[in-house]
Amino acid sequence: MPDWAAPPLSLYVHLPWCVRKCPYCDFNSYSGGDDASRHRYLEALDRDLASEASRAGGRPLISIFLGGGTPSLFRGDEIGRLLEAVRSRFPVQDDIEITMEVNPGTVERGNLHGYRDAGVNRLSIGAQSFDPAKLTLLGRIHGVEDIGTTADEAAAAGFDDINIDIMYALPGQDVADALSDIEAAAALRPTHLSWYQLTLEPNTVFHARPPQGLPDEDRLFEIQQAGEARLAGLGYERYEVSAWARNGRRCRHNLNYWSFGDYLAVGAGAHGKLSTPSGIARYRKPANPLQYLQ
Repeated sequence: MPDWAAPPLSLYVHLPWCVRKCPYCDFNSYSGGDDASRHRYLEALDRDLASEASRAGGRPLISIFLGGGTPSLFRGDEIGRLLEAVRSRFPVQDDIEITMEVNPGTVERGNLHGYRDAGVNRLSIGAQSFDPAKLTLLGRIHGVEDIGTTADEAAAAGFDDINIDIMYALPGQDVADALSDIEAAAALRPTHLSWYQLTLEPNTVFHARPPQGLPDEDRLFEIQQAGEARLAGLGYERYEVSAWARNGRRCRHNLNYWSFGDYLAVGAGAHGKLSTPSGIARYRKPANPLQYLQ
């Protein structure tokens, strides 16, 4: 019988604070802004990393994903200290993919060079829409112009692997509106687009009070068909439900999830999965940041 071979290993780091929680969001996030306990949280992450390193048993990381919340509430030097702590505790592949979620707008303006210097080599920009009315309805704090400015600053900072998140099936949206968002995102020349449907998840404001004008099933199907055709026509290839990439720039971290790879978890509410010769272990960290800090 051949020796057991462990699958690839990734690391997910959850940074849970936002300036304001969006009404559609069901992620483990909390309004905190500048009042967030960033220093204490980074210390807790370092302790958590030490524990996770013992789980890893010397296996190298192929990818790191900094998600939230809004990770870009943390400064570049803080992200640098975090990634230094990761590298001090784990072997990493030479070409490791390190993704960080950022939101457009003034919160993290001027910090993108700091994130690149810290070692982040892939950005995911949470645009969601290029329609000002839709951004307001979605509770976003940025304007349309902030999206382009952030993409330009990312390129100037040396990022050449950029994802843009956009949503469809928004209230009052028709096919033309959805295609307009796709084209506006593609005009910024990202290597990757995440085009995903607005869903009313439990424990969200939108689930308790659904917005008016959501597309019916027929319109939703029309939007999906037209959007998929336009994305393909723009040179993006679909490789999972909502992920589209060009020039071979599929997200390595996403692919590891979809191909049943292993992933370690640090941060409030983070989920992990680890394979052993005897089976698979899944685990979750305490969701509340205060409990996590303790």
